[in-house]
Amino acid sequence: MRHPLSRAISPALLLLLSLPCAWTALPAETHRLETHRYDLRDPELARAAQGYDWAQEGNGNRAELEKLVADNYTLFRGNGQVTGKSGLIDLICHPGAYTNPYTVQTPFVRDLGDTVILGGWVNLAGTDNGKPFQQKARFADIWHKGAKGWQIVFTQVTLSDHP
Repeated sequence: MRHPLSRAISPALLLLLSLPCAWTALPAETHRLETHRYDLRDPELARAAQGYDWAQEGNGNRAELEKLVADNYTLFRGNGQVTGKSGLIDLICHPGAYTNPYTVQTPFVRDLGDTVILGGWVNLAGTDNGKPFQQKARFADIWHKGAKGWQIVFTQVTLSDHP
């Protein structure tokens, strides 16, 4: 959770859209307390989703993202671009990228067994190469439990001013 993307699934994606706008900081304590409001049956998925969120914040945590993002991952960005695992990680972890802590609003869960969809709405803010950005978007992250445990395999981001 160290970068400009949506939350446990999509906030990272939102940062990918990074359009310069007003910069707003959220207290880290708020994020740490509210980061996971998903009601998840599987504690391993809860840890993975929280780890993914935290790996997107700040300057990004490349090692954690490499572990949690599946090799065949696909991201549909809010600007219409499509990218994969390396594109997502580069967007979050490139030098000059910084994402403020964020909270997923209106979270939802669709549990399909070994596949779970997590989503919600985020207001991402931070800086990209010294320029402030703000992204408001809905997102849906698809997680799958396979041989490597829970990994995110797909994210859809849709720009939206309101939750």
